[in-house]
Amino acid sequence: MNIRRKAVKLLKDNGYTLKRNGANHDVYFNASLGAMITLKRHDFDDSDLRYIKKEIDSYKKAGEE
Repeated sequence: MNIRRKAVKLLKDNGYTLKRNGANHDVYFNASLGAMITLKRHDFDDSDLRYIKKEIDSYKKAGEE
């Protein structure tokens, strides 16, 4: 599985759904948290995956407070 697909799976597993597609980014939205995360469509690498994980965790923590 490539890195970008792992990020999409991670987003979906954490309650995010695809809100819209763009030329350079896709936007995923979690309605229960009111959180939006953009996902690059090109040149996706390990550092981008770490960023997505960090964003998911930060929104989770903010939602718990």
